[in-house]
Amino acid sequence: MSDFLFWWELLREGVLASLAAAIVLPLIGALLFVRRSALLGVAVPQFSAAGLALGLFLIPWFPAVQEEFLHHGHPPMLYSFAFAGGAAALALGVFAALSSRFRDYKQAMMAAGFSLALAVTVLLLNAAPAGAQLADTLLRGEIILLDEHGMVALMVVSGLVLIGLLILWRWLLLVAFDPEQAVTLGHSVVAAERWQVLLVGAAVGGGIVTIGPMLVFALLFLPPLFAVPGKPGVIPYLRRTVLLSLSSVILSWPTSILLDFPFGSAASLVCLAVGLGWVGVWRVSLKS
Repeated sequence: MSDFLFWWELLREGVLASLAAAIVLPLIGALLFVRRSALLGVAVPQFSAAGLALGLFLIPWFPAVQEEFLHHGHPPMLYSFAFAGGAAALALGVFAALSSRFRDYKQAMMAAGFSLALAVTVLLLNAAPAGAQLADTLLRGEIILLDEHGMVALMVVSGLVLIGLLILWRWLLLVAFDPEQAVTLGHSVVAAERWQVLLVGAAVGGGIVTIGPMLVFALLFLPPLFAVPGKPGVIPYLRRTVLLSLSSVILSWPTSILLDFPFGSAASLVCLAVGLGWVGVWRVSLKS
């Protein structure tokens, strides 16, 4: 009991934050997956990371933020989220505008955007006064270092995004599957795109500044991909997506501790193993 309390006190913020992310990010990934916008899900987190790097680069211009950074080892959460979430939302908006004008080059533009965002991230972190150390922690997914402010910020953002998804999911999926039918029924496709920009930008931006891009990538892509085999229907698919994600995150904690792996790496590997396990079980059940 004493060992459990020790580990709980040490890991509480990280555990709660990872569980919140494990519910919301896979749902966002599933939305991108059914819209056939998986590559967009690759580019947007990288733009969010570039936004965070820009925020770190500009810290010396804001004395109050710099003082907070020197005292706590990281800038204020709202400051980081403004840059990361803003960059994600901006990337979504720009890609949506360009895709409507150059439909034949949609995938190429996203790939080019990812490369550009990656290059900008590296350059800004190299130029930032203390960006490299914080970036290394985030890239490794060392969620054990997450403090209470980061946990609360991620849980609030995740809660708001989840509420938005629960209210708007039918509309967003209708627009994703059949935009013409949505217009016929009186729904605005443009408004749906704007809500998607807001929800994806908030979820990805909040994840980037708290749990790091590695875990964000893993939870965005792997559970929605491996949840495809199973009972047909949107609701069963979304349930499988969240269950695979939660199972992976829960199993990742003992894996990370016992093997002394960074949590982001452990979660990515466990998520892959759990997903492959589910696919194997489903195929065996079909044969029996």
